[in-house]
Amino acid sequence: MEPNEQVLAYLNQNLHKKIADGNPAPIGKWLDGTLVKAEAGKLTAEFIVRPDQLNHAGVIHGGVISAMLDEMMGMTLITAKIDHLYVTINLYIDFLYGAKANEVITVTTEIHRVGKKIANVEAKLHNAEGKLLAKGVSNLAATSIPFSF
Repeated sequence: MEPNEQVLAYLNQNLHKKIADGNPAPIGKWLDGTLVKAEAGKLTAEFIVRPDQLNHAGVIHGGVISAMLDEMMGMTLITAKIDHLYVTINLYIDFLYGAKANEVITVTTEIHRVGKKIANVEAKLHNAEGKLLAKGVSNLAATSIPFSF
């Protein structure tokens, strides 16, 4: 995987800032994460679990976890030199433990493969103590939409 040096430079200049500041996706703004580390093929972001992200049992909703992992895996792809935008074609998640309101959770991602048509990316979600709360993997397909930065 060849790194996208321009994107990486931008991300590293914006560490510890809200991801939404440079993200055109409304879901990214709603998730309200903070980028803490960026390198070629890998990202780390922190999120604070909000009350509006909880399910009826008082823990973070599985759909919110899915959105966090999916958004971060897609964002990780732009750290690689790609010609087109990619979209998720499948998303497999293991939900292991929950998190309550006001907990800080961390998503880490890693690209395993970027091909001409398909990319494979993995994400993990941990709590502040380092406990693995969820893990996921996704295959993403290249679209006809050119990527430019």
